[in-house]
Amino acid sequence: MLFALLGLAAPQAAQAQDASSTTAVVRIPGETRIEKLGDLNFGDILPGTDGGTITINPAGNVSTTGTVQSLGGDPAAAEFLITRQILADFPSYDGPQAGDTIELTHISLPGETMRLRDFSTDFDRPGFFGLPAYFFRTSFDFRVAGTLDVAADQEPGSYLGFFTVIIDYN
Repeated sequence: MLFALLGLAAPQAAQAQDASSTTAVVRIPGETRIEKLGDLNFGDILPGTDGGTITINPAGNVSTTGTVQSLGGDPAAAEFLITRQILADFPSYDGPQAGDTIELTHISLPGETMRLRDFSTDFDRPGFFGLPAYFFRTSFDFRVAGTLDVAADQEPGSYLGFFTVIIDYN
């Protein structure tokens, strides 16, 4: 009995426990990349006496207004390719939109510029059974196009401008 009383008098380790757990989650998508296949190219143009615009749509069709003339030279919409391993994710386009403008600058005369505006893309075109065209595909191409304002007195030469296309995955 003495041993039993001594056992009760000795300090005891706490027996109550309180625990909580959580789950850690991470998603590592498969190899996904975006690659530029071609630049937005308006080709060779002639401003004419009054200037105007030249427009390229995502399908590569060219139209002009005013006295601007398209003289060929391989006009084309910018083209991109998405390559991925996941077939059913939801990419979204984040690039120039209809209301955006960028300035193209003459490559040797920095004061000479042209305005590129009214961007369009075929990224969200419909595909199989009305699903987006990128659904259930490991590669998907899309194009970005726009309208170029051309002044009557536009300096001859090459003009250059830049825009960024980002594909977000949800």
